[in-house]
Amino acid sequence: MQQEEGNEFMKFLAELKRRNVFRLAGLYLVAAWLIVQVAETVLPAFEVPDAILRGIIILLAIGFVPALIVSWVFELTPEGLVRDEDRIAAGLPSGGTGLQGQPAGLAPEASAGTGRNRRVDRRLDRRLDRLIIGGLLLALALLLVDRFYLSADDPARVGAQSSGELIAVLPFVNRSASEEDAFFTEGIYDDLLTQLAKVSRFKVISRTSMSSYEDTRMLIPAIAAQLGAAVVLEGAVQRAGDRVRITVQLIDGATDVHLWAETYDRLLTTQNLFEIQGDVAWAIARAMQLVISPDEAEALVTGSTESLSAYEAFLQGKLLSAFDVATADRFESAIAQFERATTIDPDFADAYARKARVELAHFWFGFGDVGDREAAFESLAKARQLAPDSIETLMAQAYMHYWGERDYSAAEEVLARVLEKFPDYADAWYTRGLVARRDGRFEQAIEAMRHALSIDPANTDIIRELMATLEGLGRHAESEALMESSSAWVAETASNTAELLWVRGEYDAAWAVVKGPNEFDPALPFRIARDSRDPERIRRSLLAELWPEALRSVPAYPEHYAMAAAEGLLVVGRTEEAQAALAEIAARLSVRETPYPAGWSASSVLYYYPSDLPGMQGDLEGVRAAERDFINNAPRDAWSEASARVSLAVAFARAGDPDRALDYFESLANDFGPANLALDSWGLETVRDHPRFQALVSAKDAWATEQERLRALQ
Repeated sequence: MQQEEGNEFMKFLAELKRRNVFRLAGLYLVAAWLIVQVAETVLPAFEVPDAILRGIIILLAIGFVPALIVSWVFELTPEGLVRDEDRIAAGLPSGGTGLQGQPAGLAPEASAGTGRNRRVDRRLDRRLDRLIIGGLLLALALLLVDRFYLSADDPARVGAQSSGELIAVLPFVNRSASEEDAFFTEGIYDDLLTQLAKVSRFKVISRTSMSSYEDTRMLIPAIAAQLGAAVVLEGAVQRAGDRVRITVQLIDGATDVHLWAETYDRLLTTQNLFEIQGDVAWAIARAMQLVISPDEAEALVTGSTESLSAYEAFLQGKLLSAFDVATADRFESAIAQFERATTIDPDFADAYARKARVELAHFWFGFGDVGDREAAFESLAKARQLAPDSIETLMAQAYMHYWGERDYSAAEEVLARVLEKFPDYADAWYTRGLVARRDGRFEQAIEAMRHALSIDPANTDIIRELMATLEGLGRHAESEALMESSSAWVAETASNTAELLWVRGEYDAAWAVVKGPNEFDPALPFRIARDSRDPERIRRSLLAELWPEALRSVPAYPEHYAMAAAEGLLVVGRTEEAQAALAEIAARLSVRETPYPAGWSASSVLYYYPSDLPGMQGDLEGVRAAERDFINNAPRDAWSEASARVSLAVAFARAGDPDRALDYFESLANDFGPANLALDSWGLETVRDHPRFQALVSAKDAWATEQERLRALQ
């Protein structure tokens, strides 16, 4: 029985071969592939919607089965297309040779004289074979031309390759009737960027870099050229009651050709919003010929809440907690929004994770105290309970090890897990660089930041931190090369900041950049004014226009405004007034349970260290006590320790121990090089004529001369 079934199957295969079904199927597939390739090349030039190409592909797929049926019922012969039954009835030879070298169903008497016809049919078979082979060779040729010729010469493709599949997403336009929906539009935009950045091989320009293009009138090619982007996505959001309309279009950065456009008119639900994000990601992937993995595809359309109101609170919390616009008030409002989100949806894991990060940031930046760190532990514990392996939970866990515990090895382990799942997640690479820098692994820090920048080349935050790292290590030539390799817009944005210019010692240029209060670092205008030794600048820097009263005291640094004001009096020569003010500060600190809440933490660089007050008072024993506290209690932090040692050096110089001051300066020169020795700092007047100090000045001058020589050779 099985043998008979096997024979029947072999007969069926032979019949398929005899009727040329296999050949025609192959010819159809080759022809269909060529049609699709030509359509993909030609249709975008006429701005034909993607739906037309999809329709062509669907029609070709549907037509495959009818083509097979036709090739079974009809047979291509030298006489033309003939029904197989009619041909056999007429006694004509078939296109195949049958099971025994004769056409199936042909009577023996009819086989005489068919040799010539059989030879003709064999020639026809060979023609079909040649057509298939020719089609395959043509397909191969098109593939090679597309890969090695068009990709090199086509401006659009050159843009994609040169920028490494770089994607620029313009800020979405709010088309809602209510201005209150503006935050919703911005939140949808921000969340889309976050999700796209998690897709492997997507290189998405960060929100901070794109924010300056809001309401821009620049043409798409100009924006793409400025950012080095291959494609530009623009969109608009209109919310009306329980419905939302989101319009998006993807544009070739070099040619301004619209690659894809879609309008989503949906019921306003979180699931619909997540599905739209997924559609956008797929469209970008198709346009750039990239692949989205199944895990990434699932993550794009799966959020961690089904509550729209919780999701809206989450979006608002993310916007408020952006580090590039960080202030105490914004962080506190962000925490409140995340708390609202988790109250509405107690299982909203991402909201707990983000809340933990903001609570840690509030503590780390000195806006709060250790209570924020304890609250972050609780938020993270809840996130880990709900979604232990989500990227948001893992990033919050990494920051807990980094900011909350100073356990850099543990932070590195968690970041490695993130990058194993999402190898091109720029934020994780950037954070890895920051962690390595605190851990004293400076080369690894630079490598990680460079890698983050290769994924997100226009991220001004990464550029600034990488520049600060290079310059802090005395590698100014590399810092300048980084600027030269960046676009003019990025270079100007990243380099012309008051803080960076101040660090470089360009005080006049730094002061010129100061236009108002710095809410993140309110003492910065004063430090610029102090180091320029300009009495009028010092006076202005302490006024409310540059240092508002609301920013003059925070839990971690309750006396930082008073300390600055007293130091300003010292600089302008009003010594008696300065000492009276310092005595008042000392009296207030003496009755505090914790005089220096921030201690020697990293963020103290923004305000003051425990050695500053006794140094300005000329209290040598007080400075030595601060030094002992530094040696015994300062957290391990190779990066911020440099500024703490500068503070100790200046304090010893002011208090009358020049040798100990110079010990610190020489240790800084050994560890970081002479490039950034703050030898012009205010307060070093007592040591400037010391031979050891002059040796440091000579070493720094020699370094500068060598740098000029190297620049001349480039």
